[in-house]
Amino acid sequence: MWIVYALVVHVLLLGSIFVIYFRSPVINDLKPQSPFIGYGLEAPANRLVLIVTDGLRAASFFEDNCRHVPHLRKIFMREGLVGISRTRVPTESRPGHIALIAGLYEDPSAVLKGWKENPIDFDTVLNRSGHSYSWGAPDILNIFQKLTGENDPRMYFDAYSHDMDFSGKHKTYKVDEWVFRQVRFLLNRKKEELHKHQPVVFFMHLLGLDTAGHVHKPGTALFLENLNFTEHGIWQIYNEFESVFPDKKTVYLLTSDHGMTDSGSHGSGAPHETETPFMLWGAGVSRTASTVGTRKFVANDEGVQLPLHELEQAQLTPLMSALIGLPPPMNNFGILPTGYMAVSEEYEAMAAHSNALQLLAQYEKLLEQHRKGLFADILNNFDELSQAEIDAYKQLIVKLHTKRDYSKLLARSNVVMELTLKGIDYYHGYYRNCLLLSTTATFLGWIFYLYRLLSRNSAGKLQIMLERQEKVSRVTLDVSMFLLLFFLVAQRAQIAIAFYLLLPLPVWMMALKPKACGTSSVAVPISQPGASARLTSASQLLLIIVCAELMVFTFFERRLISVCFVAFGCYNNWRNFVPNSREFYSWLALVVTLGCFPLLPPSVGYQNRYLFLFGIVLILVNALWCTERRLMLSNHTKYCNALVLLNTIVCVHLHSNQIGVPIVLHLASWSFLIYAFASIAFNSESKLELRLAQICFNLSSLYALLCTSYESVFVQLLTMELSLSLSAQSSRSSEKSVLRLAFTILLYTFFSLFGSGNIASISSFDPNIARCFLSNFLPFIIMGLVLLKLLLPVVLNLNIVYTHCECAREQEQRIFICLLIICDIMGFNFLFLVRNQGSWLEIGSSISHFVIMEVTTLVLLLLSYAAKLLLRLVNCDRLVEKLR
Repeated sequence: MWIVYALVVHVLLLGSIFVIYFRSPVINDLKPQSPFIGYGLEAPANRLVLIVTDGLRAASFFEDNCRHVPHLRKIFMREGLVGISRTRVPTESRPGHIALIAGLYEDPSAVLKGWKENPIDFDTVLNRSGHSYSWGAPDILNIFQKLTGENDPRMYFDAYSHDMDFSGKHKTYKVDEWVFRQVRFLLNRKKEELHKHQPVVFFMHLLGLDTAGHVHKPGTALFLENLNFTEHGIWQIYNEFESVFPDKKTVYLLTSDHGMTDSGSHGSGAPHETETPFMLWGAGVSRTASTVGTRKFVANDEGVQLPLHELEQAQLTPLMSALIGLPPPMNNFGILPTGYMAVSEEYEAMAAHSNALQLLAQYEKLLEQHRKGLFADILNNFDELSQAEIDAYKQLIVKLHTKRDYSKLLARSNVVMELTLKGIDYYHGYYRNCLLLSTTATFLGWIFYLYRLLSRNSAGKLQIMLERQEKVSRVTLDVSMFLLLFFLVAQRAQIAIAFYLLLPLPVWMMALKPKACGTSSVAVPISQPGASARLTSASQLLLIIVCAELMVFTFFERRLISVCFVAFGCYNNWRNFVPNSREFYSWLALVVTLGCFPLLPPSVGYQNRYLFLFGIVLILVNALWCTERRLMLSNHTKYCNALVLLNTIVCVHLHSNQIGVPIVLHLASWSFLIYAFASIAFNSESKLELRLAQICFNLSSLYALLCTSYESVFVQLLTMELSLSLSAQSSRSSEKSVLRLAFTILLYTFFSLFGSGNIASISSFDPNIARCFLSNFLPFIIMGLVLLKLLLPVVLNLNIVYTHCECAREQEQRIFICLLIICDIMGFNFLFLVRNQGSWLEIGSSISHFVIMEVTTLVLLLLSYAAKLLLRLVNCDRLVEKLR
């Protein structure tokens, strides 16, 4: 039954991080603010032309005195503003475009959609406008098209086909050329109709520079060729618009969604990735912002210096809206920059007021939800911006507008906007600390339950105390459950939040129940002969905790696992060997050698044929080096493994020389995959050592089919070291600690992954591991082979443990309970290391660390069953009976 509890609790703990860290900041049921015409104010521009050069970093724009954008330089030397827009991580196309057009930074809950789309709809400048026309890549336009009503005639989207692949085979600027062509076609076809629409937004997404940056890298000749073509095309489109709309009522914004590093990557927070250029000119644009800093840039070869304006990416959203007389989008978080518009003081002040009202609408929605609770008055509130202060602000604006004191109106609106953003963050994360505290209590309660389960065959003061205080603890928990439930219902907390705040109580009820683990005060003491394995001493427990904490750091620096492996190996096995014996020095050499492997480059993408061949030789030597081992193996096992290793060498040689691998060799590899397990299953041998010899030979040969470099060498040395260690422990007949044995299994599991670098292949998806099986790229089959490669060393280690360690066979349940305790302690660390801000890689890694620790024990439980099936230690009926 404990396995069912473990499965349920770990699933709930996995869900906790999404409630704590990944709730959406998008607020629904908001009403848009009134357009500026409602204030009797005329917008300086009737139309907005938004041009997004995907992947263009600020350094490429301003490089060599703006030499690479000569046509655009003609414009900003004459009019408008130019500067740097700072993006936020993740610096990716979808969140970058949403920040520009909606004023909304990355939604943390997008992780639930694999960062492919936003799970909750939001408002945009396109939705607020009277009409909009958009051209570009389908991946970007689909983001905004799905937000519109079905067949909305006011919004036009024209995306090119996915078939237009310009990944280096053609000129990357062809996609930009397509956009320019389509824009000209629409301007010529609907010239008269477009004059009737206002306000109208034209959005051009130019992907060419992003593709050029990825393929050719920024600063290269081919990248600069694309940049020169694109900036010249923008110049031509600008002249086309001025020709079609000569009324001087058009405003233009050129910017980028994100930048790019020198290596052609983006997503993180390096300056090259977060600093993008922006260029604003046309109707209603000031020549120099009144709030500009002291930074300047050299604009041409004559040394003319112009002010370098700086703002946040989301600030462009309310600025674009204000220039065409629209309120900001309802979900906008950007603050209107001051002094960027060449308009009257009244217009700028009321634009800021509209921005403040739009932000306040979101804050008031959160405040309203909080105030619905019965205990809202006695709970903590954001005192800097109460409802009374909001009402006072609105009344003050009316008075200031009547007095025409627009400077004070603008200043007060800016102060309120800053406070509003703080208040939104405050109420959005209102229950975060409480949820972290309750999840911590759930972890501790579950670990305490596991500890009691581990010691259920021993009597102790704790058990006696729990039996005596059973009634008190039950009543206390029942009352606490009732009071907390009443509070959450009265406070109208969200269901998910209420659930995780209540979760610790039933877990602790289960943990404190005296007979929940089958224990009683008359249980058998651990010192009696019936208890074949003790827990651990204080010094050993301290070492386990230190090593477990050190293993947490190995997830961030894989080389640290060498320290953990060598330290634990020496402490655990040093005394088990006869001093100055051949076995001792062999074991010590293996430990030192294995400790060096995590210092090597990860095997994925790192191919070394000499190490690869040495691994194959080591497999043969390990299986056949002595007469006793050779006699353990049947003839068909020796011949089949030798042939498949030869097949592996031939496949790798052909693949390395870019020669097609014959299908016969691929069929041989697939056939051996089946044979490797089938021959073990049909082997009637009952002696564990003999079965282990065949298992190691078959699985090692199968593993070699999936290797690219030194992985096979590492796994062979690791199995040799583990066999020597466990054999030495058995020969010494020392008292076994199930906690130490559990940590050994966990350490060798992670060491087999981090030591060979194979853990990287989950994300990098290296197709080279399938070269002995496939000629074509088949991602799902390759992913299956990746998982097989990751699991084979773990299965080998478990087979060795079950063969050489009698304690592992007798105390299996207690070992896995210890594994759960260790993994949950590590998972408890990762709970506080989960990130909901940063690059997708950083966020995804922090989630995967927590997930790995929560599922490791359950995966090991399944793999241990597979290992026992291979060793014929168990059958299905016995397993079910044992789990009960």
